[in-house]
This record gives sequence, C-alpha cells and structure tokens, in this order.
Amino acid sequence: MLLFLAVLFFFIALFPYMIYLAGMYLGKKSEQVLSPQIYPDISIIISAYNEEQVIEKRIVNIQECHYPNENIEIIFVDDCSSDNTKNLAKLYLERSGIKYHLIANTERLGTNRSYNYALTKAHYPIIVTTDADVFFEPDALNYLIGRLLSNEKIAAVTGELRPLMNTNSTTMLEGVYRSFYGRMGDWESAHDSTYNFNGALVAFRSDLIKRINDKRGADDANTAFEAIRKGYRAVYESKAIVYEDIPRSFKTQYRQKTRRATGLIEATLSNLDLLGEKNRFSRFFYPLRILMYLCTPILFFIGLIVLLLWVFQFNPIFLPVLFLLLAVAGIFWRQNLVFAFIINQFYLLAGLLNLGKDMRVWESTSDKKKGKSS
Repeated sequence: MLLFLAVLFFFIALFPYMIYLAGMYLGKKSEQVLSPQIYPDISIIISAYNEEQVIEKRIVNIQECHYPNENIEIIFVDDCSSDNTKNLAKLYLERSGIKYHLIANTERLGTNRSYNYALTKAHYPIIVTTDADVFFEPDALNYLIGRLLSNEKIAAVTGELRPLMNTNSTTMLEGVYRSFYGRMGDWESAHDSTYNFNGALVAFRSDLIKRINDKRGADDANTAFEAIRKGYRAVYESKAIVYEDIPRSFKTQYRQKTRRATGLIEATLSNLDLLGEKNRFSRFFYPLRILMYLCTPILFFIGLIVLLLWVFQFNPIFLPVLFLLLAVAGIFWRQNLVFAFIINQFYLLAGLLNLGKDMRVWESTSDKKKGKSS
C-alpha cells in the first residue's frame, strides 16, 4: 500500500514536467530571428546594491556589445549601497561615453520599485532591465531587440541565463537546471507566451508596459504578466545569452534561490484572474505552471517520505544504503537532470514556506571582496 501511494504521489507531482518534456522534444519550436536591420534607441536600467567589485566590468561589457552605443542610454539606480558602488558607477559611466542618468535612492526600495522609478526617467521607447553583476554576450542585445520587433504582438522578451562555468557543484547543477528551464520557456513561446523570464535580461515596450507590479512577485515574471494582461505576448529568446556567477557555497545559493522561488510563486498567485482569458497560455501553460510551482514540490516530498517508510518497513537495512547511494550520486553525477530536479523542488518548497514575507528588499548574496560571488 505504501509503495502504491508513493508511486501515485510521484506520478501526480511529475505530470506537468512530463507534458513539458514531450512538448520540448516533439512539439513546435520558436521562430528564428536575426538582429534588427534598424537599431532603435533603448534605455538600459540597472539596479545595484553593493556591487563595487563588478561595476567597471559591467559597464565595459555593455560598451563592448555589438548594439550601437549611440542608441543606448543607461539609467543606473544605486539602491542605498553601503560601499562605493555609486561613485564608481558614475566614474565608469562617464568614461564609457554612453548617455546615462544616475539615480541614488534615499531608502532601500528593492529591484521592482527601483525599476518603476527609473521608468519615469527613461527617454526611449524600448526598456531593457538587467542586473549589475551579470554579463551579456556581444550579440545578446541584438537578438533580444530583434525578437521584440519581429512581431507586433510581442510586448516583452527575456534572454537565456547561463552560469559562468567552473567546476564547483552548485554551478554544474545550475547549468543543468538552466538548460531545461530555457527550453521550457522556448516551447511556451512557440505557441503563445511564457512568464519563465530571467531578470538578468528583459526587454519590453514602454508604451505597453508602463509599470511593473511592485507589491508582490519577481520583477521579471511580473513584467511578462503585464504584457499578457494587456493582450500581448511575452516570449523567450534563447540566442540572447547573459551570464551570471553562481555562489560557490550551498548556504549562499540557498538564500538567492529561495528569494527567487518566492518571487516566482508570488507572481503566479497574483495573476490567477488570467486563467479566464481565451488564449493558449491561460488555458494550457498557466495551469501547468500552477501545478508545477504549488503542487509538485509538496507532492514530491510527500511521495519521497512515503517511499522511505516503505523501504524501512520492507527492510530497515536498505534505508542507510539508499541514502549512501544518493550521496554518491550527488557527488559524481552532478550534471544529471534528476538530481537538479530534486534540488529545484527543495528550493520551490522553501519558496512556498516563505510566502507572506516581504522579500522585495534583499540582502546581498555577494562575497566578491573575498573572491567569491553571489
């Protein structure tokens, strides 16, 4: 009986993922887009908190993009950093030769509210939001804007977030997860919309999206939902690649991933009224996402507990053997999708447990002064 219950819980928990796996490998693919023939003016908004160690590299990275510098303005928001972020940003922005506007918040606002204030200062019709500690590939902005302009029904686009690769275990696991995450968003985009957005690189039309929900939820998912709410599409562009450094320690990554999971779940719950809309996103993809984020983590771990009870009941000696096998697999099989899935369910469960907490203003997960990263 226990084994039957465990299998049942696992099946229900994995059902939305099985649908996505089938769609990703057998379903429709997103259309291929090229760089725009005419480069529109864009406003790049960066919100930063205690990022003095990466500001120079970040501004140089934007400067070296293949998108013409003369068509870019940078709006840099310093969210009350306690280090020298603001002064260094001003110094390197001045040296870059790119048009810029520096905003110094007088109180901690967090990303969402900082973006909304910066939107009132933007001069250009296309907004790009990004982080201070990520790095674009040279053609990332070209592909991102090219996708945004490829269809008049597209109001928002996100890029593909990848980890800066090294040999630590958290980076390897994140690389596996990000690859799957991106293909999910690409499959949704081929049919309609996705809110599988990466805050490291998002572009949207300011005439359609004038404000990002800053009450609940992550800024990236809320940007996508705002486009969908207006009757437009929010899509994923896998060629627009941006890199982030991954925390070396599990403790640091736990704080970062839990905050992201909480924001994603909050955004999911804040837009349930869209289930009544007559489009593929609302009728098919959104319900699957709700199951994925709200039900799968709980059912998966219930199923795991029931399975362990069955193993103990069958033969108690098998239980430590099973834990040993899992530990060995985690050490030597770090790039496995199954193990990455289990870790991701743990973070989603932590996100569910953090619902109700105000996580709009974060504490930095960076440790760059010690040669580590957030």
